[in-house]
Amino acid sequence: MAEAVLSGERLLRRVLEICYANGREGVMEVEFDDDQAAVRIGLGLAFGSVTASLFASPRQTSHEQAAAIEVSCAAFNLGAGLIDGLCDGTPALGLELLRIFQALDWAGATRDPWPAGQLQSALPAPLAADPTAAFTARIIETFLVTLHAGYPGDEGAAVRDRIGALSEEALEAERRTVQRSPEFSTRDQLIECSRRTSVMPFQIIEQLATGAHAIASPTAGTLLGEAMWRIDDLVDLAQDAGDGALNSVLLAATRKPRFANARDGVAALEEVTTSDVIALTAVEAAERLEAGLAAASDGKADNKACRLFLAFVHRYAELAPNS
Repeated sequence: MAEAVLSGERLLRRVLEICYANGREGVMEVEFDDDQAAVRIGLGLAFGSVTASLFASPRQTSHEQAAAIEVSCAAFNLGAGLIDGLCDGTPALGLELLRIFQALDWAGATRDPWPAGQLQSALPAPLAADPTAAFTARIIETFLVTLHAGYPGDEGAAVRDRIGALSEEALEAERRTVQRSPEFSTRDQLIECSRRTSVMPFQIIEQLATGAHAIASPTAGTLLGEAMWRIDDLVDLAQDAGDGALNSVLLAATRKPRFANARDGVAALEEVTTSDVIALTAVEAAERLEAGLAAASDGKADNKACRLFLAFVHRYAELAPNS
């Protein structure tokens, strides 16, 4: 993790150079509330880079393109996490941000880049005034800049189109998990939406890292995304039960698409904790994780990348490394 922190610091410096470019004056000075905030953001970037390194295979790209692709993967991972956090913490702001992506034609921006600052200037006052939302907009714009730098021109168009299509699907799944509209709210539909919000970011990073026209299914990204989906829902089990948030483990155990009140959430949590659901879900997560790491780069994933990835997983799940 010490190595990951250093990687995060390096990536954060590069991302800030793009996020806060100030014309001929260089880069605006940026300060975080505290050092830990900068470390958390750096680790979000580092996890995207580490995940990409699992999938990457040697390709004929320039040093500049390879560097841009790394930053693109890092910025995408951080941006996805920021959007998810905004949707969980302030659903109204999160849904408004998702609406703006749709209004600005997100898929079109992967084909032809937005003018500089377009997303930021499109934010309504409540979003522009929210520091997290404003920062998220800058990170998303950085992702687009580096996507076009890593896969430029006509030769990169096919990859950019696939990224645009996949990310549109991911944004729609996120919207549905937050909104839970009546026309899309059966238990199975919500569980699939929950799965897609976790799996699709890994599939997108896999596509970014490989640039492949076709990847054998199930892909390493799909398997690792499914592992993290199960781990995420286990980690957030009690919190989601209290908040009434979407959690596939609770949904599968209770067969209710939503909780009417906090009492329903507590009842669902008690039902889960007195059954074998947690143990079975943990086994499923471990099997997906093992299979995903084996499938990464056709079983030739760099051992260092695997160790770093597992270090992040252990840290997130609060597991001792040798447990």
